[in-house]
Amino acid sequence: MSVADVADRTLVRQVVRSYDFSSFEFRDDGPTGFTFEGVASVVDTPYQVRDQWGTFTETIRAGSFAKTLKDSKADVGLFVNHDTRALPLATRSSGNLRLAADPHLRVAADLNPLRPSVMEARHAVADGQARQMSIGFQVPKDARKDVWNADYSERTIHEVILHETSIVWQGASPTTSGAMRSFDEFMDDLVNLDMTEDELRRAIATFESRLPELPAEVDNPFAERDRIERERLDRKIADRPAVPAF
Repeated sequence: MSVADVADRTLVRQVVRSYDFSSFEFRDDGPTGFTFEGVASVVDTPYQVRDQWGTFTETIRAGSFAKTLKDSKADVGLFVNHDTRALPLATRSSGNLRLAADPHLRVAADLNPLRPSVMEARHAVADGQARQMSIGFQVPKDARKDVWNADYSERTIHEVILHETSIVWQGASPTTSGAMRSFDEFMDDLVNLDMTEDELRRAIATFESRLPELPAEVDNPFAERDRIERERLDRKIADRPAVPAF
């Protein structure tokens, strides 16, 4: 695989990373509920990431969470297994989720014991079935914040936009939450990525390179479907709101 092929891994902005519990506590606060405290992400510690191009080493630097933590409008939720379609166990906006970086990302959440999801998570942690925390975040499209080495085998992240934290039974794949998604959901995610025209063309070329070459004398039986999907994608890109300049 050439360096040009591997370079496509730089297009992935939305990612999930999981970490073994380095320290955590699920404390019973009596009538007031439960308090969960844990380390959601470690910094300045290289770890291996596997994607469709193989493996690479990634490091999140200290201070990477500072922008999200300073932004009072940046809401972050605590979930179970990255199920963001379910109600969160706690959120920053409701005041029962607190985040801090010292420099590792720490989570403290005040949880309601009357909620079945809270009790399930509590017992899973106590029984050792939930052994990790995980974060879902986006990497800004800025070469100063997202630095790759020459052969795209090492990545250093200096800033993340944190979306959610999760208590997980098992570590998810580093680049996906492991949820089954429909084709429409996949297309929406692809269209909503902040990509330049050149990056879009590189992504399209990457997908096309995975298709088997058809003999010249054989018509592509999916040509009409491909044309319709391409026009649909073009319409979505054209209708996407412009990204405001900062």
